[in-house]
Amino acid sequence: MTQRVPSRQPLQPDFGLYPDVAAAGSLAAALAQCAAENDLDLGEVRSTGDGSSLIYAGITSRNPRLDNFSVNLGSEQRVFRIAAWGQGVNLTNGFTDDLTELAKAAAAWHTGVALAELHAVAPFLKVSFLAAAHERGPEYAVAEKWRRYLEPGPYENLEMISAAHAEPRLRTLFPYTSHRTLHFSRCTGWPFSRDISAIHPLAGGRYAVLHLGEEFSRTLSCTAQEAAALVVARMPEAWGPTVAGTAHDLRDRESP
Repeated sequence: MTQRVPSRQPLQPDFGLYPDVAAAGSLAAALAQCAAENDLDLGEVRSTGDGSSLIYAGITSRNPRLDNFSVNLGSEQRVFRIAAWGQGVNLTNGFTDDLTELAKAAAAWHTGVALAELHAVAPFLKVSFLAAAHERGPEYAVAEKWRRYLEPGPYENLEMISAAHAEPRLRTLFPYTSHRTLHFSRCTGWPFSRDISAIHPLAGGRYAVLHLGEEFSRTLSCTAQEAAALVVARMPEAWGPTVAGTAHDLRDRESP
């Protein structure tokens, strides 16, 4: 006989912190009600099908370049936590304890306003230089990310970064680092493309080139310049410059 697994009960909004949300039954319902009372258009206010269904709300945008505006409830103090994405990029984050201010921000996102206008409507939403660059276009996002990496700091290997940046084809790709390894993406959004060789620092100023997609394939003991040149040599001519979107978008675009 198969034992029945009890269904997971959704998390409940804390009545002491969120009497307005608790009275409405869920964050999505409370947000929709607040928007209606203030003559704000949010479109469909979505929830989830899992245990966070009562403490989560999501808003979509009319702007095709913008994705989800997500809101979650804080558990220890009254706070609505917001994260909003577009084309695989986290464009803004912030928090407020005011449901009406949250509804105004959500309405602006649904309308599809520019990030500067969104910040003007909701100053608690922070927009980074990188997010603003993403909004302007993929070439600006690439340039801003390289600019950040080329600034002296304790966490980046400037010799490796500079050698890669000196290669014109690599300079048009979106760089990112993971576990000290320098990667290159053909798209600006997450998930990244992960189909270009990467550079990993070794001891003594030497570098390894890791050939992604080829199990256990790597070239060891290169100078930084040799490593960057090798990455370029293994790239198909048709690759680059980086485009907006995610690896999934890139795959759909390149499918026959």
